[in-house]
Amino acid sequence: MTEPALLGIPLSELFLYFLWYSFLGWGMETVYCSAQAGRFVYRGFLFGPLCPIYGVGMLLIVLFFTPLLGQPLLFYPTACIVMSAWEYFVGWLLETTTHVRYWDYSKVPFNLHGRICLPISMWWGAIAYIAIRLIHPATEGWMDLLQPPLRWVLAILLALAVLTDTVFTVRKLALTAKFLTLAEQARAELAQRQEELRCAGRQAAEQARLQAALAAMELRHSDLLARAEQHSRRFRARFALRSPRYRETLDLLRTKAEELYDSLQSRRRDGR
Repeated sequence: MTEPALLGIPLSELFLYFLWYSFLGWGMETVYCSAQAGRFVYRGFLFGPLCPIYGVGMLLIVLFFTPLLGQPLLFYPTACIVMSAWEYFVGWLLETTTHVRYWDYSKVPFNLHGRICLPISMWWGAIAYIAIRLIHPATEGWMDLLQPPLRWVLAILLALAVLTDTVFTVRKLALTAKFLTLAEQARAELAQRQEELRCAGRQAAEQARLQAALAAMELRHSDLLARAEQHSRRFRARFALRSPRYRETLDLLRTKAEELYDSLQSRRRDGR
């Protein structure tokens, strides 16, 4: 039975290429961002060590632009344009669906909506050329060592792992966003009730009603904050960095976490 292929490359081989370059991209980004921050920074959307944007980008280069390798003056601008267009699309898609900016070039000169910028686009061309000229031939050599049945088994097992990771990641992101959204709505309603109570003046009955509503809202808001705290710390960190939508709620979460930490430290000191 002939293995399905795309432009002469077996699908199992293409998938393994995708994973390999996604991993290399994750490693490159993690090292770069960690060096800039002076601490370990975990990059990528998934929990696993993969940045699919690199995997897909390299597949595009391998499938459609390898023939241009003999023409560097044509390959380089083509790679710059293709990879930048892909980066812009992924950035727009993630911002639209998750309300998080996973990268932001707004402060870099010649940027487009903060999703792509000229200096990074120029690097894309260089990275693509180095990868396809130096890294990909070695990768093809390693791939040739795998017999087709073993390659298929490996591709299927890794696909199941990536699918599980994706489902788990999306679920965690959705739950985190859900409780942050509800907590943000509750915070706004709580502020409105507090303002109404302030304006109620000496009307005792109205004050009592508003105080009861305020107490109920405070309980609901505290419960939502607690439930948001249970979900992914990594996604909360991303929201805090890139999403003004939840800024005030995340500030409250951070304050509560600091209060809890101070309380624990105080108990430990008293225990001594």
